[in-house]
Amino acid sequence: MPRLFIAVEVPPAQAARLLSTLPAASGLRPVPPEQVHLTLHFLGECEALVGPVEAALGRIRVPAFTLQTFGTGRFRSGQGSVLWAGLAPGPGLDTLRVLHAAAGQALADGTGMTPERRRFHPHLTLARCKPSVPESVLRGWLDTSRTLASEPWPVQRLVLFESRLGPQGAQHLVHAAWPLMAAPSPGC
Repeated sequence: MPRLFIAVEVPPAQAARLLSTLPAASGLRPVPPEQVHLTLHFLGECEALVGPVEAALGRIRVPAFTLQTFGTGRFRSGQGSVLWAGLAPGPGLDTLRVLHAAAGQALADGTGMTPERRRFHPHLTLARCKPSVPESVLRGWLDTSRTLASEPWPVQRLVLFESRLGPQGAQHLVHAAWPLMAAPSPGC
């Protein structure tokens, strides 16, 4: 059964540059560059709702925008840590938040799915770390990368991904995608 999530893509070259900052440590597993993305909503296993989800997402009208990463952090759990890159504040992040809300509302209206109640914390997952990764390695990376920034990149489509779990981790495949509206022209 497919596990689905809604996301925006990150160009693999951008992802590779961010991933190149990670320390080499046993137990630290970087995300493959082509798998780096920014999740808007995780839907889980909902095969029966694929058609309504596609129809709902196809009705979203948000302009294309530009994002840029800035800063890093980590999420901790009993299973280790997740290292991530954050997003620079500005119009692109504001539009991303509008897209997140629009996708949640479209899902609620079109499928009856209740959007997640967790606060939206936009980030790019860069690596998963086992508990055995030394704290000094993680703190060292967090300290040296606290102002890590990428080049801006255009976000031009909304993507419904299918996640397939395997022995090497998850593989994310584009299930469907919808172009965002043309960005407004400056001037006039």
